[in-house]
Amino acid sequence: MQSTGIQDIPKPRGGASLIVAWRCQKSHILVVGNNSIAASRVYSSLDSDAEVTLVSPQAGMCHELAVRIERGEINWFDREFEESDVVGKEMVLVTLDDRDHCEKIATLCKTHRIPINVADMNDLCDFWFMSTYRDQSLQLAVSTNAQAPKLANRLRRQLVSSLPDGIGDAIHKVGILRRKIRDSDPSILSRSRRMHWLAQICEYWPLQRLSQLSEEEIEELLESYKIDEGYRSGSSDEFEVSSEERPVVKVAGKPVKKGRIRLVGAGPGNPDLLTRAAYEAITTADVVLADKLVPEAIIKLIPSEVKIARKFPGNADQAQEEMNLAGVELLKKGKDVVRLKCGDPFLFGRGGEEVLFFRKYGFEAEVIPGISSCMAAPLLGGIPVTHRGVANQFMVATGTGKNCTLPDIPPYSPIRTTVFLMAIHRLPLIVEDLVKYGYPADCPVAIVERASCPDQRVLRGTVNTICEIVDRVGTTPPGTLIVGQAVNALASTLDEVVTESKPRYPLLGLHEPESVECN
Repeated sequence: MQSTGIQDIPKPRGGASLIVAWRCQKSHILVVGNNSIAASRVYSSLDSDAEVTLVSPQAGMCHELAVRIERGEINWFDREFEESDVVGKEMVLVTLDDRDHCEKIATLCKTHRIPINVADMNDLCDFWFMSTYRDQSLQLAVSTNAQAPKLANRLRRQLVSSLPDGIGDAIHKVGILRRKIRDSDPSILSRSRRMHWLAQICEYWPLQRLSQLSEEEIEELLESYKIDEGYRSGSSDEFEVSSEERPVVKVAGKPVKKGRIRLVGAGPGNPDLLTRAAYEAITTADVVLADKLVPEAIIKLIPSEVKIARKFPGNADQAQEEMNLAGVELLKKGKDVVRLKCGDPFLFGRGGEEVLFFRKYGFEAEVIPGISSCMAAPLLGGIPVTHRGVANQFMVATGTGKNCTLPDIPPYSPIRTTVFLMAIHRLPLIVEDLVKYGYPADCPVAIVERASCPDQRVLRGTVNTICEIVDRVGTTPPGTLIVGQAVNALASTLDEVVTESKPRYPLLGLHEPESVECN
């Protein structure tokens, strides 16, 4: 295995907590105390399906605990704590005020290797509780490492307020779809394919749309999964759908021009970067046929019906045909149709192909340009594609050619910046070709993910290190790959070459993006 250099391995900073979701079904949890904090601990334990034992005298018992005892929800011992109480327990939660008593319980638990939490006595705790929120299967937790629990509550409220309505329903519906797909294609050989296919749904579909999925739509998605390449452990022959079986629109005689079709560029993703013409188009159309990569923030602006392309690995051409035919059917009904595409329709967006397709049926498409990520992503990532004395030219290339072929990699030039679109999913193969065509191992490389969106992230490395960095920190599509010396042109120190600082964009008024340390 090729070494990537010691500077590319992240150094732990320390001081963090290991945050996990602890499954407590049928676990035996002991709670010692009878105040409101004890009631909160009991509720959290019961909510996680644990079996709870409460040890505390009845005197001073808070009302909530008294009700749970009366209902028979917990086992209760009306007395003070005894050493034998920890026998058979898998967790102990203490809410007493007596420091000496708490220390004795904590010492006993550590002797028996039982994790313990003592309220407001952090030095006695093996773990502590976080500020949490739950909506069905969704659980959010905020930790300040016990430094500022009240501030954690405020942060939790702020995070919850930003969640869309129906987020719990969205998770429930995706869970149903996941189970159906797993039952339909259960082989362990299909695990990676199932996960990748579902990731497409989770990443690109608006959350509100997911929360509204009907049983019929879930079945339609399941059928889409079945006709994709590789269904049932890589066997595509048996389940391949031929072009003759797909719906075909036939127009007898000379087509009559009805309806209106506009190909609209959505820009890199932030609604503020839509052109006025694009905004007018998507807010006045009868139906919008949107690419799956169009961010939810833009989809939310559309008041009319929205159909999202079902482009998943292995069925991109079929999904493209499906959207084109749907557009023709709508146009024949006299509808005002917008085909909403990421970036610019004519820059690796199949816009030209769609113009020819609709023209074949007698409809001349209007094209509204959009800001392409080939320019916007480097800019928003703090990378000038040209820079005096560094790069006097730049090239735009695709990472995915026709029929998913690899692109032709341009030979290396030290004065050129090369920007690859649709390339991150096949990064290792592209890096292999970069090396083949003379790109130095230390040639700077950057990936700008979700450019202009609130969760924008910048990864920096070199030809030699970028694949390992992506393997380590993961990647969230869409991403733009930038190669060349200009990647580090604005880095003021050597450290900034490998540790991306957070740029600010006051003229755009965008959210400050996230960056990832790669040193």
